[in-house]
Amino acid sequence: MKFSKLLLLLTFAILIGCNQSDSEDTSTPPENQNSASEQPQTTTDNQSAIEPESTVEPERAGKVVARVNGKSIYEDDLNGKNLDFVITEEIIYQVGLQQGVDEEIRRKVRDLERILVIQKTKASLREDMPPAKEITDEDIQKYYDNNKDKYMHVRIHEISMPDVNLGIEIKKKAEGGEDLQEIANSYPEDAITVTDIGYNRQLAQEFANKEVGSISEVIQKPNGTFSVLKIVEIKEMPLKVNKKSIRHILESQRIGEMFDNYARRLANENNMEIEKYNDQTRRQRQ
Repeated sequence: MKFSKLLLLLTFAILIGCNQSDSEDTSTPPENQNSASEQPQTTTDNQSAIEPESTVEPERAGKVVARVNGKSIYEDDLNGKNLDFVITEEIIYQVGLQQGVDEEIRRKVRDLERILVIQKTKASLREDMPPAKEITDEDIQKYYDNNKDKYMHVRIHEISMPDVNLGIEIKKKAEGGEDLQEIANSYPEDAITVTDIGYNRQLAQEFANKEVGSISEVIQKPNGTFSVLKIVEIKEMPLKVNKKSIRHILESQRIGEMFDNYARRLANENNMEIEKYNDQTRRQRQ
């Protein structure tokens, strides 16, 4: 009798366990239980799948409205924005972290921080420095005379040709005083053209001497053709037009020299070691 009761209780317990197991199985189908771990992640040829965050996200008060790769998005993160938009932004942010964009941003922030620290410190040091020596009219005139290339407009004609050897030949004729258009006309079978480029400060750097009639070397153009340049007109910008800008340049140079001297003095006072390296000393240290 006792054995029958014990057997009955044991059977009843087994049935309860089976029912609980069945109810759990019906709530989560077997094929879906491991779908998150078994589902293949989409990757590109040169980009690995984004790994979930390894660190535990700190607790935050508020309602979680979504998660992206384990990163929670809270209701107050939306700030009136659409949830799908915020999710998209979070995906792109995590991709950026994987690609190392954050390191690039940190370098830029450090560079900006360095600039701001230097600027603020210079402003502070400037108060303790003696006033810069006044810039005189003689200083301005001297700078203008020594840098006249910067204060002239150079008008340039260009003769273009398809071959570098032809360019060398044309250059010799141009240096001999022949007109560029007449030179071009003497090569009717070749694609030679003459162009009035106008006033061009960048191309003016191609001339060793900036004088009317000066001829440049043969230049290879981006399209693979070649050209020779000739200065046909020079307009000097008068000193009175540039006096203010020259004064500013000289003042900046003078203040820079003062900072150089003052900084070296501060280095000595603070026992800062300064080392300069050239290729030879760098090899010796290595």
